[in-house]
Amino acid sequence: MLFMGYVCNFAKGVALLFPLFLFACGNSESVNFISPNESLVSFGGEAQSSSSELLQSSSSLTIIQSSSIITQSSSSSVIAQSSSSRVPVQSSSSVLPSPPNNGVPYIRIITYDSTNVDSAYALCSVEIAGNGIYEDLAPASGKIRTRGNSTRLWYPKKPYRVKLDAKTSVLGLPANKDWVLLANYRDQSKFMNAVAFDMARYMGSFAFVNANRFVEVEINGEYMGIYQLTEQIEHGVSRVNTGNGGVLLSLDKDDGPELSPSATNNFYSKIYKLPVAVKYPKNVTTTQIDTISANLAVLEQAIANSDYDSVQKLMDISSFMDFLILQELTHNVELEAPRSMYLYKDSSGLYHMGPVWDFDGGFAYSWDEDTKKYFVDQDWILHRNRTVSGFFINLFANENFLADYKARWGQLKTSILADVFSKLDDYMLQTQKALENDAIKWTPVRSYIDEVQSLKSWLTERVNRYESALQKY
Repeated sequence: MLFMGYVCNFAKGVALLFPLFLFACGNSESVNFISPNESLVSFGGEAQSSSSELLQSSSSLTIIQSSSIITQSSSSSVIAQSSSSRVPVQSSSSVLPSPPNNGVPYIRIITYDSTNVDSAYALCSVEIAGNGIYEDLAPASGKIRTRGNSTRLWYPKKPYRVKLDAKTSVLGLPANKDWVLLANYRDQSKFMNAVAFDMARYMGSFAFVNANRFVEVEINGEYMGIYQLTEQIEHGVSRVNTGNGGVLLSLDKDDGPELSPSATNNFYSKIYKLPVAVKYPKNVTTTQIDTISANLAVLEQAIANSDYDSVQKLMDISSFMDFLILQELTHNVELEAPRSMYLYKDSSGLYHMGPVWDFDGGFAYSWDEDTKKYFVDQDWILHRNRTVSGFFINLFANENFLADYKARWGQLKTSILADVFSKLDDYMLQTQKALENDAIKWTPVRSYIDEVQSLKSWLTERVNRYESALQKY
């Protein structure tokens, strides 16, 4: 099978052979893999090539033709079945050699009838090879679409959302149907989101922080480059676990009433007029939205009054402080709109900030040029040269909150970068070859090596200047 587009400056006719390894819906026995232009027929575990589009048999039968998969079986040898998508084949032998091993897992996605992937879901099969880092996972069927806002609309390398038909453990992460492939296209270091997630993890106050799994991705025979596989932010036991009666809210201009006027799950908050979308519970009623809005207004009013004692009774204050510190350290422009900010209320009745998300526009990233400007002059505390909602800053008027905030920063400042930089060095070593391949595909303006060094230098200076600003505040 031709591996098209993996190294784009290879002469025509160069072909690399590789197998397909899939997000699993079942056990991990060996799997038969086929190219989009072949069909593979499995009879009771024996695989054979066939040009037939449909064969009839009284025995277990699975046919794959031109990336479509048709299943007719009651046998346990078929991994999964779905009325909405096709199911890959499992058999006792593999027909293709090992996939490229460039230090990261390798994912291959084939859409049904090679449908282009856009904002509407397309049926697909998804396969993954752990390449010695994680277990190889057997075939799973599902669907895929593009995701994101500016990253989806403005850039050629698209981020994706993958929804599997069955809950599946992927690359060592807890089983779930919903997964995200972050393109990190405008981030030429590729590690801004990972660094922010690792900072949040180090802080320890967020119950859920997204994982960092770097992978190479191919879709319908085209090599797409390096991606960051992570979890979809959603309610769930292994994700945002609100417990009974909890709510998960998105503070996001794109999800709010102005930009999503037809949505039935959004509203403007009563005090700060924040754009709010209810992510959980699903299918909320008008009555539920009224209740959620009224409850949120109690927290908003306490913040507006700089009533620190009341806020502590309503919110997990550690998550609020760490959220603010993280936004400051990363200079995350999304705080201004706001976009991609999450807040949830669990069964204890307390609000928690998080999960944190979307940092490829942070770290002093310049939207005017496709690069980053470092050491931008600004008032870091209270963001006076930016329009940030009072929801995030009004508590700084309370001396007790400010004292606790400074104390929390004192606990973090001496060690947080050492922890993050150590992980960043590991990412660099692991992804070196994959990053080189990605650069061949997408030809970035600057090298990832230069960008990572700039990222480290910028963060080091940021911490020093933030410390100085806090001491004077």
